[in-house]
Amino acid sequence: MSFDFAIIGAGAAGTLLAVELVNRPCLSTKRILIIDRPGGDYRDRTWCFWATKEHSLDFLVKHRYTHISVNEKDKQYTPIHPYTYNRIEGADFHDHYRPILKSHPQIEFIEDEVVSINSEKNLAHINLVSNESKIAKICFDSRFDYNRLSDSKYPVLQQHFIGLEIETNQEVFDASKADFMDFSVPQKGNTRFMYVLPTSATRALFEYTLFSHQPLKDSEYEEAIHEYLALRKISNYKLISREKGSIPMSPHPLWRPLSSRVLPIGLNGGWAKPSTGFAFNRSLQRVGQIVDRIEKDPERLPKLKFKNRFWFYDLLLLDLLNRKNGEGSKLFIRLFEKRKPQLILRFLDEKTSFIEELSIMSANRPIQFIKAFFRWLFKGF
Repeated sequence: MSFDFAIIGAGAAGTLLAVELVNRPCLSTKRILIIDRPGGDYRDRTWCFWATKEHSLDFLVKHRYTHISVNEKDKQYTPIHPYTYNRIEGADFHDHYRPILKSHPQIEFIEDEVVSINSEKNLAHINLVSNESKIAKICFDSRFDYNRLSDSKYPVLQQHFIGLEIETNQEVFDASKADFMDFSVPQKGNTRFMYVLPTSATRALFEYTLFSHQPLKDSEYEEAIHEYLALRKISNYKLISREKGSIPMSPHPLWRPLSSRVLPIGLNGGWAKPSTGFAFNRSLQRVGQIVDRIEKDPERLPKLKFKNRFWFYDLLLLDLLNRKNGEGSKLFIRLFEKRKPQLILRFLDEKTSFIEELSIMSANRPIQFIKAFFRWLFKGF
């Protein structure tokens, strides 16, 4: 059997794309294949996003924060109204969508691993570990490998982390407040911070996060979290869950097609914002853009391009972090000290004006961004 669309990987990107495809009435006759690796139910993760009004996935939001903090010493939480910072659990997301995908008449959902994809002019042949081969007109591939960035001319860093969710026997947290970046942890020549999301007075997720070139040993992340808790005199707690991840931070054009019939999606397609790693709302935007193009021409590989001025801003910031990785804490702290968080969130959503963007860049020493601009001007963007 030949499929119109094949989606490799049923994580957030693959799931959202499949849902968008089957929700478009004009695509109701199209056949969709989803190939997910065995055991890949992606329950051990948390997705967060900010929003000012009702969101299409509000029904999955587990918790909302009204105040955030970016600090180095004294914690100061700032209200972000009209925004809230919203948290969705991977378990809730997949418990809702997996049964829908597996039972939908347009979809065949199989658990297997892809060995290779061979593209012809009008078809992609997908070869599986089980020795089966599937055929699709268009294939969307969410499998990311850092080897894709090995020869990039652009800066390549990682946002890597391990998170521990704990429960205490005393009320110690304020569930309305999130620590975006607590730079009080030792920097050790990198950009390191603790990301803290409480969900009750006795429960919180602590993620030890780095923007740097290489990951650490697992034990180093967990030791840093336990040291952080000890300094805050939080000692009687039990571990509820653990999550681990690495998000590519690079302006490399990951959105380019992998072949004439294969388009990368999710992290593999550069859907995470290079300078911050936020991906959830961007994924919703990307699937909408992809399916809009498919509606116009279901036979042609939909192509996206994101080299705009916001891509350029990400490049300049990553150039600075690539050259002086230990300076990241100063950059982010100055930014949140001198500019309102609502403006920064709109900037990260790529909804600001050019005048507002100049204001944001001037919060830090502009000369360093000017130097980065000329480095890339002579090198070639």
